[in-house]
Amino acid sequence: MNADDDQRADDLEAALDEGDLGRAAKMARKWATSNAQVAVDEVQRRNDAHRKDVAASESSNGGSPIDLERFSRRDEELASLHEMLA
Repeated sequence: MNADDDQRADDLEAALDEGDLGRAAKMARKWATSNAQVAVDEVQRRNDAHRKDVAASESSNGGSPIDLERFSRRDEELASLHEMLA
């Protein structure tokens, strides 16, 4: 991944963090399809890694429940973006 791909992923992630799926989709459509796919895949990789870290910290905290719903919501957003770009 190059710096441009990383920046696109950052921008896409920021739009999704703001809850603006429409803006994220519009942004991704402006990029070449391959670049958009790389950005979406990178955001998914980050989401998966963060989910894993949170789940690991849950087990180290004696199993106190941690809300993982935000990760599922991000999965749904990214699935929607994949469909829009297909």
